[in-house]
Amino acid sequence: MMFQRINQSSPERIFIVAYNSYASASLTNGQCVRWDYTTDKDGVGVERCTAASDGFPAAGVVAETIAAGAYGLIQVYGYHSAVRVRTLTSTGHVYHESRKEVAAGVSLCYDITADVFCAEGVESAETAQILKPFAFALEAQASFTTRTIACFIKAL
Repeated sequence: MMFQRINQSSPERIFIVAYNSYASASLTNGQCVRWDYTTDKDGVGVERCTAASDGFPAAGVVAETIAAGAYGLIQVYGYHSAVRVRTLTSTGHVYHESRKEVAAGVSLCYDITADVFCAEGVESAETAQILKPFAFALEAQASFTTRTIACFIKAL
């Protein structure tokens, strides 16, 4: 683990080194990833979140480009200025009974219905499935189209 100490211009952040198990593409800054439970199963490999990821905890947010089959930094705690986020909509998302527009302070979990590397806002009263929020939004994102926003990550 790497700990960035707090100073006057940058808040404290924590990073881990992880292996990109996603064989067909690089991971890029701001993408949400989960632990690789299907191939590596070693606590080091991460992969994109898929529809089959329901209930699995997020590993964190990619902090730098990580080539397929390479190692790189995943942020697990602290402020990140460019996390990929989208808002759930009734037309774009069918698996949640509680759809939450992303506003400052909304809890985020990674996407579990498609392979888009992004976080989505969830209601705290979600009962359709078990969701494990790993971050909260620091600004609004009202679109189903993915864009990057500032978030605070708590994926430890």
